[in-house]
Amino acid sequence: MHGRATKFLSLLILSAALSGLAAQEGNPGERRRDLPYRKSPHALSGHDRADLRRDWNLFWFNGKASPDYLDYKNQVAVREAGAWAPRRLQFTAGSTLAAPLATGPAGVGGTWTNLGPFSQLTNTTPDIDSGRPVAIVPHPTAPTLYLATSGGGVFRCDNADPALAGAWTWYSVTDSLPTSSSGGNVAVGALAMSPVNPSVLYLGAGDFFDAEGRGFFKTTDGGTTWTAAPTSSLGTATRSYAILPLDASRVLWATNAGLRISTDGGATFTGATGGPATGQVWSLQKLTATDLVCSVEATSGSASAGSIYYSSNAGATWTQAALPTFSFTPGRITTAAAHDGATVYAILEDTTSSSTKVARGVLKSTDKGATWTWLAAPTAPGGLFQGTGPQMTGDGGQGWYNHGLAVDPNNASRIFVGANLALYRSMDGGATWAQLTHWYGSGHVYAHADFHATAWSPDGATLYVANDGGLAVVRDPFQPTIPTSSFDLTFLDNRRNLGLASHMAYNVGSTTAASPADSKWRISLGLQDNGTRLRQPATAGGSLTGTEGVFEDLIGGDGFATIFHPTDGNQVLGSLYYTDIYKATDGGATPKSFVESISGITEANNKDLAPFAPYLAPGDKARPSVVYTSTNGKVYQSTNFGGAWAALGTAGLPAPLDMSSTTTTNELFIRSLAASPSDPNTLGIAANQSRVYLTSNGGSSWTKAGSLPGTGASLSCIAFDPASVTTVYVGSVATSATANHLWKSTNGGATWSAIDTGTGFPFGIPVHVVKPDPVTARKVYAGTDFGVYVSSDGGTTWARFGSNMPLVAVRDLYLAPDGTFVRAATYGRGVWEIRTALNFDLNGDGTVDLRDLLFFAKYYGTANTTCDLNGDGTVDDKDLTLLLAGL
Repeated sequence: MHGRATKFLSLLILSAALSGLAAQEGNPGERRRDLPYRKSPHALSGHDRADLRRDWNLFWFNGKASPDYLDYKNQVAVREAGAWAPRRLQFTAGSTLAAPLATGPAGVGGTWTNLGPFSQLTNTTPDIDSGRPVAIVPHPTAPTLYLATSGGGVFRCDNADPALAGAWTWYSVTDSLPTSSSGGNVAVGALAMSPVNPSVLYLGAGDFFDAEGRGFFKTTDGGTTWTAAPTSSLGTATRSYAILPLDASRVLWATNAGLRISTDGGATFTGATGGPATGQVWSLQKLTATDLVCSVEATSGSASAGSIYYSSNAGATWTQAALPTFSFTPGRITTAAAHDGATVYAILEDTTSSSTKVARGVLKSTDKGATWTWLAAPTAPGGLFQGTGPQMTGDGGQGWYNHGLAVDPNNASRIFVGANLALYRSMDGGATWAQLTHWYGSGHVYAHADFHATAWSPDGATLYVANDGGLAVVRDPFQPTIPTSSFDLTFLDNRRNLGLASHMAYNVGSTTAASPADSKWRISLGLQDNGTRLRQPATAGGSLTGTEGVFEDLIGGDGFATIFHPTDGNQVLGSLYYTDIYKATDGGATPKSFVESISGITEANNKDLAPFAPYLAPGDKARPSVVYTSTNGKVYQSTNFGGAWAALGTAGLPAPLDMSSTTTTNELFIRSLAASPSDPNTLGIAANQSRVYLTSNGGSSWTKAGSLPGTGASLSCIAFDPASVTTVYVGSVATSATANHLWKSTNGGATWSAIDTGTGFPFGIPVHVVKPDPVTARKVYAGTDFGVYVSSDGGTTWARFGSNMPLVAVRDLYLAPDGTFVRAATYGRGVWEIRTALNFDLNGDGTVDLRDLLFFAKYYGTANTTCDLNGDGTVDDKDLTLLLAGL
């Protein structure tokens, strides 16, 4: 079946499971406010601490990825796309990505299925969210809408009618685009459509905030195929802020390395001259065919200052605009032009303090951006950044992150501003303002917090808004009476994210517990800015069947490490910032079932002594209730699955890293940990400074392992072979093309060998997770920035595992201990699954029955490959156990 048809049917089934889009039970905004973490005294101030996420990413990846390294990754991406996927992409001749993409094998191990999240809040379907969009591009004549996301690439919908009673149907148009960012799949920063041909779109890689990317791409067929500008045209740009096509030839591209201009339709670029030639060019606006406005933030040392430039010759030259005198230094500036050819507005960041805000008012120019007037918002409850409802009087926060601005294309006096917590409207050119939404309702229509982008429908009747919850469709933006109920679908519609799998998943939890009966279908996810989500039955109160795509946020905040009990599907742990752990004993049936469970963890919720993104590791097989976590310098063990914790010994370990110190040298930061599945006394730590520590006495004392060859630091994971305490694997996410990223020791860490040099492995690519197969000897999986790779010979040779998964960062893997499925948490494309049930039809007659048992008996004790189900070279009792389970 055609891929789009398959996705369409899946969405129809999902839509039916949700019992219709028009249901309006409850208030998910207020429900989110009441989640356990929101009620906790340990909840972080603010609502999405993007600054903390940014700082953690810089710490975890040891700085920003360089343009050279991102170029290298793109080259490897081309090779991997050519080696493991059918040829679906074309590239410009002479482009750095112009390697031939010959048809190759689809990978070994089966076909990946995307499980979403496609939807959530099953009892409150008016609120459905997705990963963070950065650009919205409507088709001028057809009901087609493009949505560019920060980590999941670009999605297209061809039935995007706001009045449609059924579901919109989304599909990715960039899953096969061979480019990679510092996190996620295709981290898009900007997307724009040609003004002369709606089938032509331009894509700039590199999200404005989270993940660097590299590349400028063009499609002439609505996203089916793409061409790439050569590396020589990219300058040093690693982030894209805006793209402005003026005609079929002239295209302007705003980046973090200045403005770049193409005169050949985006095939090549050169740097602009004048003011926008350097700095961060945040906005590009067209007033007439030749009159343009852009905003630039220039940085000098640790200080930055924003300014506005205008051009009357299509960007050939630029003149700095005359801005009013402010009592603060402007930082980021966002502009939006009216369609009268002369009027343009701007909002700007007030950089007075480290916790910057968007200044309370708007700049306005009526002479094509040459001179500007400041229109301060009057002090009035419900006015601009002075919203009503809890926590609203200081709205406008995170002024470097939340910028949404739109002007009615039919009336230059009607303006919309999206801030941190709400959307606002002025109907009189900025003289007065009114609040339209609230981040959890509270007397207003609900819309997710953190606004980033806007777009208008071709007729100007519908306003599309992008926030950290996905796409919000303001169906009646000029409605005279502002609704006061939490949901009014005639005014604002959050349902159109249904079917968008663009969430950024850090971790996945699963189990094969026999009780409850549906345990193997239970999934928990830790998601960036969208909580810890648990898979829910399609019918409330029912059981999972393995086909549901509905996930419910049950803790709140960002979600990180999460894990199910291996033999009791009702016990599940989730986590938040700084080793703040929550536990449920009813499978997470309701939010109230999760209770903070950090008894004994001395450093929990200490931002200086515990990691921003915590880690949870299962214990050995013999003790299913044992689980481990860590703070910066200690490993903690729980023997009752998170009910209480006790610190292991620290003998042999350096002192813990204190993040408040500026004089660190040898201090310990535990980046990952693992327990041996076969020995209760053997554990390992992957630490900072490329160090590995091991214990064979349950943590009473630790020994530093041998040095890792070819390391680029930034260790990310550690794992033990399930049958051998002396076989250990370690991975790294170093942003280096020359460093090794995956190692193996067979002598308990005394010496190590790099195994990312084997045939089939994408050398130089970050490895986020490594997991030995629990059933088949010498089989090991690695989750990389390009998906999952598998080795059947202990790391000597590799192949891409599974087909249908895009080149996406796999941050976590769950391997079912009975070998029946694998699940992968991806950063930008949700969670994926391969059901890897073994072939029990041994005699090949098409039926699994007792005849297969007789066939097995014939070869018992031999090396017959058909009956050697676990691949250890001998047909024995281990294989018999697998066969009996499958009959």
